[in-house]
Amino acid sequence: MRVLLFDDDPTARALSEALRPHAADVRSAPASSRDPGALVAAEPPDVIVLGPAARAELARLMAAFAAHAPAPPVVVVGEHDRAEAALEALRTGAIDYVAFGAPEIGARVAAAGAQPTPARARTGDEPLAGLIGASLAMERIRALVRTAARTEAPVLLEGETGTGKEVVARAIHGLGPRGGRAFVPLNCAAIPETLAESEFFGHARGAFTGALESRPGALRLADGGTLFLDEIEDLPLALQAKLLRAVQDGEVRPLGGSTPRRVNVRLVAASNRELSRMVEAGTFRRDLYYRLRVLTIHLPPLRERGADLPLLIAHFVAAFNRRHGTRFAVPGPTVLRPLLDHPWPGNVRELENTLESLLILATAEGGDLGTLLRRAPLLDGGFWPDERARILRVLDDHRWNRQRAAAALGISRVTLWRRMERHGIRDPLASGGRVTS
Repeated sequence: MRVLLFDDDPTARALSEALRPHAADVRSAPASSRDPGALVAAEPPDVIVLGPAARAELARLMAAFAAHAPAPPVVVVGEHDRAEAALEALRTGAIDYVAFGAPEIGARVAAAGAQPTPARARTGDEPLAGLIGASLAMERIRALVRTAARTEAPVLLEGETGTGKEVVARAIHGLGPRGGRAFVPLNCAAIPETLAESEFFGHARGAFTGALESRPGALRLADGGTLFLDEIEDLPLALQAKLLRAVQDGEVRPLGGSTPRRVNVRLVAASNRELSRMVEAGTFRRDLYYRLRVLTIHLPPLRERGADLPLLIAHFVAAFNRRHGTRFAVPGPTVLRPLLDHPWPGNVRELENTLESLLILATAEGGDLGTLLRRAPLLDGGFWPDERARILRVLDDHRWNRQRAAAALGISRVTLWRRMERHGIRDPLASGGRVTS
């Protein structure tokens, strides 16, 4: 095992001695190292240990580690065995916390180094790259993804809006034998009911008014690969029956076509509602439900895995820097406290969009993320500038007329529709209620 230890003398020498019986190589670096990420990249260790002197640099060091791929597990060694210190370490993304002088330090570090590296900052070529987090919840998700990828069985993903269901679906597809074939995502809530059958099964030329050419449909596009059905709870009952029949028979018949086409598709479906309750209420077909839920993965909301927040923030800031050529740094935990304490009802999607909005504003103002966070007020339960809240307010002002709302926002109607979909905004006139932020 190779260990990279960040600490200052004399505790660094004592820690090195405690670790040597468990490690083939122990390298030491000052806790105040200016470029700790470069030290990790130069000779990637199996585990990183942060000694007591590194506590003041904890957030900076963890952000630097998370920006490099793959990010090794981190064990924090503190001066005392205190719950507050352990919680702080785990919230920044450390995998373990142990008090200095404890006899089990070497064994705990060895155990951390022996674990599979969490896929929290890997390259975009790896299927697990998007599953950011070192919490136990994310470790379980990764384990379930690997299990699902080894089979051809249908998978049902359940979780609140914004928890990353499509990311999980792509990981299952990418890790499995169909990884080199097509991955076709289809949002069932975004398809007009009059066009739904054509979207799924395709149509022949002249099948209906406006059908100027033949189209294959999602099932044929996904032939040999994976069809991801997002928000499947919004699929009309009549179409549910046709989808079940097509999957069971392995055949699709395009609208207006006379010859069925063979298809071999793996289904991964996602729902932000409990389909079992919809089955009992008679609003979702029982037979389709049983067909889909051969393997079920529940994605926890972000508020239940707060320890992953620092890693996610570092990941999104690094991604923004790569896209835009900026060099924003991740602020320390005190400045990040509003982000860490926020419940994030929109989950990872809300966090990503909020950070992007803040970073765009910081770019325009020539400032930094920390300065903006210090003066950014809470607005409608989210952070300013909150795109979701702004869209909802403009839609309300224009009585949900999308054309006028898009004009007021300075965007096209298509862009407005896409952003509404991204933020989980639905027309209250269609559901008989009023949507608020």
